[in-house]
Amino acid sequence: MVLFKRKPVKFDPPPKNITDHDEVWVIEKTGEVYNDYEKYLRRLDFYDQKLFTCESTGHSGYTFFEAMESQVSSEPVWEGIKVTETQTEASREIDSIFPDALRSRVLHFVQFRTTSRMDDLVNLVFDEFKEQYMVGDRVCIEVEGPIGRRYGVITDITDNSQLHQNAFTRSPDDQYRAYTYVITMDDNNEPITKYKAADLQRDRKYYSKLILKQFLRSTVSRESWIGAPWMAKDHLAKRYKIPTKIPENKTREMVMAQRKLTNGSRQNGASPIQQTHPHQLPNGHAPQTNGHRPQQPAQHGQGPQSFINFANPPHAQNPPHLMHPHIPGFPQHAQGGPPPQFAHQGPPHHLPHGIPLNIPQNALPPNLAHIMHHPPGALPVNLPFQNGFMQYQQFAPRNSQHQQHQQQQQPIPIAKSFEPIKYPIEDLDISQPRLSTVRPTLKFFSDDVPAGVEAPGEEDKTGILMKSIGPLLCAWETLNVHDTIYMLDSFTFDDFAEAMRFSSDEQDCELFVEVHCSVLKQIINENGKLQAPLPNMAEAEESDEEVSSRESTPDPEPEPPKRTTRSSLRKSEVQQIIEKARTPTPEPPKDIHKAAEFVTDFDWIEQLKIRNFQNGGWQAIMVSLLYRLSFDPIQKEICDEILAALVPGDQDPSLESIAENYRSMDVNLRISALDQALRLTVTTDAFRDQLNAASLEMTRLRKEKIEFQRKRKDLADELFKLDLERKIKLPDNTPASPSDAKENEDVSMLSVPDSVTETADGENEDEDASAAKSRTRTKNKRKAAAEEARKEKAKKAKIEAEKNKKQKEWEKLLKAVHDKKDEIKECEANINELDDDLRETLVHRSKVLGKDRFLNKYYWFEHNGMPFGGVPNSSTAQYGYANGRIWVQGPDAEELQPCLEEPALSQDMQRFKFTIPQRKEKEEGSTHLSTSSEWAYYDDPEDIDRLILWLDERGHREKQLRKELQIFRDRIAEYMEKMKKHITKAEKTEEDVEDEDSKPRISTRGKANAEKEDTRERCLLWTNSIMFDEYGYIHSTEYEPPKKGKARVVKAAKGKGRR
Repeated sequence: MVLFKRKPVKFDPPPKNITDHDEVWVIEKTGEVYNDYEKYLRRLDFYDQKLFTCESTGHSGYTFFEAMESQVSSEPVWEGIKVTETQTEASREIDSIFPDALRSRVLHFVQFRTTSRMDDLVNLVFDEFKEQYMVGDRVCIEVEGPIGRRYGVITDITDNSQLHQNAFTRSPDDQYRAYTYVITMDDNNEPITKYKAADLQRDRKYYSKLILKQFLRSTVSRESWIGAPWMAKDHLAKRYKIPTKIPENKTREMVMAQRKLTNGSRQNGASPIQQTHPHQLPNGHAPQTNGHRPQQPAQHGQGPQSFINFANPPHAQNPPHLMHPHIPGFPQHAQGGPPPQFAHQGPPHHLPHGIPLNIPQNALPPNLAHIMHHPPGALPVNLPFQNGFMQYQQFAPRNSQHQQHQQQQQPIPIAKSFEPIKYPIEDLDISQPRLSTVRPTLKFFSDDVPAGVEAPGEEDKTGILMKSIGPLLCAWETLNVHDTIYMLDSFTFDDFAEAMRFSSDEQDCELFVEVHCSVLKQIINENGKLQAPLPNMAEAEESDEEVSSRESTPDPEPEPPKRTTRSSLRKSEVQQIIEKARTPTPEPPKDIHKAAEFVTDFDWIEQLKIRNFQNGGWQAIMVSLLYRLSFDPIQKEICDEILAALVPGDQDPSLESIAENYRSMDVNLRISALDQALRLTVTTDAFRDQLNAASLEMTRLRKEKIEFQRKRKDLADELFKLDLERKIKLPDNTPASPSDAKENEDVSMLSVPDSVTETADGENEDEDASAAKSRTRTKNKRKAAAEEARKEKAKKAKIEAEKNKKQKEWEKLLKAVHDKKDEIKECEANINELDDDLRETLVHRSKVLGKDRFLNKYYWFEHNGMPFGGVPNSSTAQYGYANGRIWVQGPDAEELQPCLEEPALSQDMQRFKFTIPQRKEKEEGSTHLSTSSEWAYYDDPEDIDRLILWLDERGHREKQLRKELQIFRDRIAEYMEKMKKHITKAEKTEEDVEDEDSKPRISTRGKANAEKEDTRERCLLWTNSIMFDEYGYIHSTEYEPPKKGKARVVKAAKGKGRR
């Protein structure tokens, strides 16, 4: 079993209402089926995360498929994980290694245990069954000599012990056990008799902690909440007859209530309730040490303890795996003997928690048998004497009145479980949503707005309806992201929307024409080969003929009712003839368009092959293409609506009429026609090749980025060492302060001080001998001083030379530090550039910023696949933006609709005291989106800040969305400002032109009017420069008509000569 966050992975159910002709995506290893490609991709992304755990080996960090492979074969399929040979062998052959006799007993013992860690549970089971032997167990015994150990199988166990007076005890030492074990040796089949269990040891090849851990991992599991009990798997519980109903005191509600009661008693200042060991809970035993049984002193009311042997079952006719589970503290009498008697004969007040209530009455001692018929009042949740069985007698009532009062006392009500919430959680499960802020008001691009929103004025209307916003955005993003396929210059969304509704008899909009011509060229290549799948007209015509033949075949007349006379029969026949005569003849349906008539005389594939787009050529090709698409039942309705506007039934179709009708056609039909053609291009081989090339390019960029990151790490390490060296040498290279320079100023030794001279002149001038000696002495002093000065000067020169050398080394070190910093900055610049290249190369699908609590999707289309401000060398690069908006799409009906219907509404009202529609009304403000076909946007940086403030990090979706908005907030705000600046400047230019029109001036025609028209319509400033710079022509002018005197057209291959 593969686990995700300690829970089994649940597979998605297959979608409903799938027909044999639907396109589906299947994950083969899980068998999951999807009819939505986005859900399929999201599920694959989920499976590719290294967050899964193999339950058999316990190893985590796997992807889902790696965990499945590890679960089946227990082989290390993930790099970095090493599985030992012993673990692999244990995982593969666990059923053949672990003793059969122990399986039932171990599973009964482990069932409902609340030991927290698996290792502790293994130690507990290992200690419990270390010396509890049965017939058939493999053991070894210690022998003297070089062999040391001999192995064999227990063939017989005889119980020779005497029943003690108090049977609810165990022997404090192994010397009191009186069981005889007969072991048959493997080497010579020699039977050896042992009288102590301590003389035997289990064979570690079949009973070890490693094998026991592997067995428990594959047979038991538990839920993810703290304190959940271990439970055997369903098929094993049925096989070994293990009870699966969780005891009342181990349910999640009871455990949480007990924890809350304990915390409450501590907060109120009362003494905390004594906590028992986890092993001392109702189905547990006393604490066990690792490999040794603790010596428990006898408690009040208890006699000497007796050892409980599991060698023989209570009933000889039952096999070992059908034995009842061992009840803690309750002995199993051997060989079906009489039930033991209690030493204490007083009537107990309560049945202790150590014995479950479903014990057969005949299995209880006489003084406890009546308790099964008179259940007492409930004990507190946890009492300090639960670890002892008979200590409840200390709390027995001292008089009958007190006893009757306690028997009539009602059970203590269980407090409602309190579970601390670990955020983030599901956004709609937050019980206390923040109502201090509301979502910023949405803006709408369409003329029809949702209910409750003020409609735009007549001057602001664009003619675009809400249903066309989605296809319009999809077309704009596809053409800009995959500009190398369509060979189109980048253009802003505002120019594209204006071009789609542009209509003029004097000139054509180059953006509008080039978009259609580039899309059509992807459907038919230069060789006239069809690149996209189209509906088959022959099959559709045959199906129509079958339908018409079925309609023309008259229905069989119903059998006449039974008639008694001939006259009544004649009357009924006459009545039928009269009714048939009165039935009016249906008129034949009128043709809503004449596309079929036009296509018979127009070879659109040939015209598209030679790229004849001029003089109504591309409009006629669009009519032929839409007529072909109308044979698809899914697209028939929208195609017929467009064709009815282009080739109406009351007008003879021609190239001129079609071009004129296209010029006056509604903008929403224009968007639908372009959307139908654009959908075909994404299925071509050229489109797939571009996606594959983008994947390879992304792989190359990632590798290059990793190299720069590795280089940056190495440079950072070198910089750290150089900086450490700089800090060490810094004190020696710090210039001395002025005060230190004065204190260390050199003293001149070249001359004797004046005080010494005056003293020498004042001495015994009368004695000539003394004067001569004095002059000689002074001369010697001067020579010594000169020599000292010379040495001092040489020393200072040497110090200065060393100082200059250190200074040069210091400067060299500083330069090395500066160079390393420059190299690191260069690496970081390269990494940032590669990040931008990776973002622009991610062209496979639009990247959603995230979803809010009500499942509205937020898009920033510049997020991936294109430069933030459009292609830098495009004809409209001076605008500085591409879209400049955050677009919001309404929730998908499949995701949110179940929350808006019963029983979800009643459940939410019961849990939270409000419903999802009520939350939407309060928290979304005055603007709402109901379906995925509704779109709105934000174009103000202040609205983005308010949106970030509104998002609640306690929910999974909004936490992720808030994180993305905070990362790109500055970028989004930058291009929003550029978009607003450009729109404002364009509107100001139009107002200036209108002011000039209002002034009296001399009328000029021709070129001046055309220039003014160009100034007013921004979409007319766009040119397809990328196509013209590379080929010397644009899509619409590629075709050259044949010259006079020649009866052939120029082949499309002639265009290649220009390249």
